[in-house]
Amino acid sequence: MPDINWSESAPPTTESAGLGAQQFQSLKTALRTGLDAEHTWASSGVGVGVHRLGSARAYYGPQSLVSSSGTDARLMVTSDTSRLFHVGSAGTMFIGGAAVLSAGSSPVGGQRYYWAHEFGETITGAFGSIQVTIPNSGYSGIPYIVATPSSTSGVLSKAPSITIATKTATSFFVLTYDQNGALYSGVSVDWYSIGTRVF
Repeated sequence: MPDINWSESAPPTTESAGLGAQQFQSLKTALRTGLDAEHTWASSGVGVGVHRLGSARAYYGPQSLVSSSGTDARLMVTSDTSRLFHVGSAGTMFIGGAAVLSAGSSPVGGQRYYWAHEFGETITGAFGSIQVTIPNSGYSGIPYIVATPSSTSGVLSKAPSITIATKTATSFFVLTYDQNGALYSGVSVDWYSIGTRVF
């Protein structure tokens, strides 16, 4: 940052008024020096005073301090969740973060929703079914779920098909079938889900 010559006690009240022009010029030079660090500055011309590219600083603090009050078109980086938000009076929009998926479509629900994913492995129990509880409190809506027999399954050849049933925002059922279409138990299944959550 520039070192500017700034004194609010100058000029002294005893100084001759005839030196006013010199003092005004000195004041303008000090202001230009300070502002020029982050703003385009010149004696005249279009765009004087606008921010230099990359000079604007985002807010920085915990996510609990993200607020839309009087903060149109501002950005905030959260110190505790490493997320980036656009903050405005019409609403707060989540832009991205270190642990966020990049998807080709926006999440259903609006600006305060984001894509999230969970995954795991389970084993079907008696009657060839098992209920899976989605970690981290699930989603804010019904997720998309994909499941496949795991390579760790000792009965992989006897369970050629899997069905996902009774999906909710927080759980789903996995059913495994043998080659004759009968429910078959003891099958290891890898599952993956993607859905939306709201802040």
